[in-house]
Parts: sequence; C-alpha cells; structure tokens
Amino acid sequence: MDKFLIKRIETEKKFADTLYKNFVSKRYGMEPCCILDLEDVTIKKELCDWNELESQVISLSDAQASKLSILGCEIPTNNGSMLSWTSADIQPLIDRISTLENAIDETDLNYIYTRAIDDISSIWSITHDLGKNPSVRIEDLDGNDIIAEIDYVDTNTLTIIFAIPLAGTAYLN
Repeated sequence: MDKFLIKRIETEKKFADTLYKNFVSKRYGMEPCCILDLEDVTIKKELCDWNELESQVISLSDAQASKLSILGCEIPTNNGSMLSWTSADIQPLIDRISTLENAIDETDLNYIYTRAIDDISSIWSITHDLGKNPSVRIEDLDGNDIIAEIDYVDTNTLTIIFAIPLAGTAYLN
C-alpha cells in the first residue's frame, strides 16, 4: 500500500475516533479514557485533505511558470466530471500549506520531561527549547494528573513548583 494512503487512513481513523469520543462525552457525559485533542486531529485531517487535493491536480496553466500570478486547475470530482477553477497568485497559500506541514512534525512541537523516583524534587526546572510557552500536563508515577504552579522563565525554559517533592512526567506541547 502507498505510504501516503496509509498515513491518510490512519489520520482519518484518528479524526473519526476523536470526533466520536468527543460526541459521546458531550452527549452522554461519558469521559473518554484518554485526553482528546480534537483541534490537533482536525488540523492533521485538513492537511491530508490538502495533500490529496494537491496530488489530484491534473493540469496547471503556463501562468504557474511566471510566479503563479494566475493559476488554472482541473480536479476530478467523485462523479467523474472535472472541476475547473482559476486563482490569482496562490503562492502564499502554497507557502502556508508547506509551513503547516512542517509544523506537524511532532518532534519539534512537544517535549516530555521525566523525573525519576530517586530524584524527587518540589521544583523541576525544564529546558525544552520549543521556542514558545508550551501547555503543560503533569502526571505522577501512577499516571494521575497533578496540578502545580508553572513559571515560564523564557520561551525555552520553565519551572514547575509542587507543594511536596515528587517524581513523574511533564508533557509540554
């Protein structure tokens, strides 16, 4: 199976799963077993949709060669006909899609910090190098969520202050 198709199927499945769990949570008050990030899976699904659209482009006008000032495109539809459209200078849109695709690389969007049982402390100083003030979720060693004071030192460093010394994991996103 094509690598792109496998990724698309996985993304669609995650999107549908998250959407269903979100619906069940709101409709019946049943909390899901894990944290759902509906916004994240929606963005990934939309990027897959854009990739599919981009891969279905059949013909582009010669204007593309002249910095895409005017672009004509034909895309096959589900019923077999062709959808034609033109657009003025889509280069900013292409650049934005490219930026979003690169931003989805999860290695640069999150950071996991683990504090071992033999190194418990009431203050955790974390250098994450994410270049932003990330959201923080903290768990103890049993996987229970913990509430603590978060102090953002700068866009690459933060301090977590607990009432008592403990070990666990901080998920920065």
